Amino acid sequence: MRNASEDEVLECFWQGEIAESSRWNAAEVEERERAWRERVGLFAGFPDDVEWKLVTLTRDEVLAIRYINWDWWLKVTKGTRLATVAAEVQGRDEGDRAIAAAAAANPELIAVTDPERSRLVLVEGHVRLTAYAAFPDLLPSELEIYLGVSPRASEWCQW
Repeated sequence: MRNASEDEVLECFWQGEIAESSRWNAAEVEERERAWRERVGLFAGFPDDVEWKLVTLTRDEVLAIRYINWDWWLKVTKGTRLATVAAEVQGRDEGDRAIAAAAAANPELIAVTDPERSRLVLVEGHVRLTAYAAFPDLLPSELEIYLGVSPRASEWCQW
């Protein structure tokens, strides 16, 4: 585990958003960058006191990360916000297999939590997390992710 700067985390975020496996285009990523700076939209209520770290999680800890609180993720996870449920609902395909097989080389997932680590909520990496849940046997036993900690995490609209 080591400290990480917000700039480092954001660089990873934007790289993940424009990766081949992402569904976002350059204009949408620019809009997300603006939303981050202004703490609106997806980032409404996102705390400004987050302490970022690069941490190592076990496979089970990774698969316990919750998706954001969006209608789509609630629907596809039957309200659980868990990638393991989404993988069952959506099914598995070769694209998921390829993403999962490259887990160690993929951009790090980004999640946020409170000091008690009551839950980890994904900020970026939903497609990758779904692929990891679809093919958990391809996920390394440990995976590095960026984890932000804030006592105000629950103020985020996606918490």
